[in-house]
Amino acid sequence: MNRHASRPNHVGLALLGLVLLVAGILGLARGLGAFGRDAAADPLITDAMRRYAAGQGWFWPAVAAGGVVLALLGLAWLLAQARSERLPGLALEPDPSAGATRVSGQAVTATLEEEIAEYPDVQGVRAHLLGTSRRPRLNLSVAYGGRADLDALRRRIGEEAVPRLRVALERESLPAVVKLRPLSGGGRERRTVV
Repeated sequence: MNRHASRPNHVGLALLGLVLLVAGILGLARGLGAFGRDAAADPLITDAMRRYAAGQGWFWPAVAAGGVVLALLGLAWLLAQARSERLPGLALEPDPSAGATRVSGQAVTATLEEEIAEYPDVQGVRAHLLGTSRRPRLNLSVAYGGRADLDALRRRIGEEAVPRLRVALERESLPAVVKLRPLSGGGRERRTVV
């Protein structure tokens, strides 16, 4: 999921959950008689409400339109969950009139993963290109063994692997976030930006 959409998504879901929780608690309290026995016995939709809905020609079309809007909002939210920032391919030619050279994002990251996997005490590597073809970013997750020299590992990634990728992609800059995480439960995950 898109990191920029993550915060509004969490806030929106928390607010919706809070509203539904309060409505549920109020409904339960009413049904249990917290607002009096008469309120607990009364139906939620009264005869006056039914008469009003039956007497207004616009009422049911408005309810239907509201339902359609809610369904469309739900569909848009669902599609936003499936959207990813991953970059499937990268254009190497800055000027399309000069030609079109594209390289697969997966091929680029697989090569980088193979290179870093050969470093001492590296147990696993996951790399992803994110963003757009004009502004790619690199997310790199490196699992290391207990004897790894983290400073040397971070320095080698920042001074060898990432610059080599920048040169291969013909980019002046390629922002990269590197997460170093221990393979065993003995250490803490460390993050660095190169």
